[in-house]
Amino acid sequence: MADGSSFYITTPIFYVNDVPHIGHAYTEVAADVLARWHRQAGDDTWMLTGTDEHGQKILRTATANGVTPKEWADKLVAEAWVPLLETVGIANDDFIRTTEERHERNVQKFLQKLYDDGHIYTGEYEGYYCVGCEEYKQSSDLVAGTGEYEGQQVCAIHSKPVELLHEKNYFFRMSAFADKMLALLRGAPDFVQPSRAQRGRLVT
Repeated sequence: MADGSSFYITTPIFYVNDVPHIGHAYTEVAADVLARWHRQAGDDTWMLTGTDEHGQKILRTATANGVTPKEWADKLVAEAWVPLLETVGIANDDFIRTTEERHERNVQKFLQKLYDDGHIYTGEYEGYYCVGCEEYKQSSDLVAGTGEYEGQQVCAIHSKPVELLHEKNYFFRMSAFADKMLALLRGAPDFVQPSRAQRGRLVT
């Protein structure tokens, strides 16, 4: 019997530098199964999926194919990503693209609010960046390269060399929330699930 509960689930918003593979299909199906279960239970349920159309991978792939990132994303979304949902029978409630005006407008409002409240500041950062992962890597994330990459540090996931990048950017002042976050996690140790996702131990 429904008790008025609501349930929201989202897949990652996937990079569209290439067509989806079986891992993307699995992720969609897993989210869809949970959403269907909650709908059948009578919960007010909403399932979101979509595509992330910004990043170095997309820029480089589009350039290699002689088109703009937006043209590349439009083609892949229409010819591969939306058809994937139809192929595996996903009953999503919405599909968001990060290039959509509605997405850009609301991200701008959210970031402006954070900036106005003093939670965003400008700064510089330098580190090893993996284009495949679209993230900076710590030394512990790198391994010694082999073969053609021998003598270089490579990403442990992609086995390709990382790039040393230096950038000026906007940063979120997370340190202002450290005490509240630690208090939450100490008071509710099961707040982050599964337990293997809890990196490191809380300082006591």
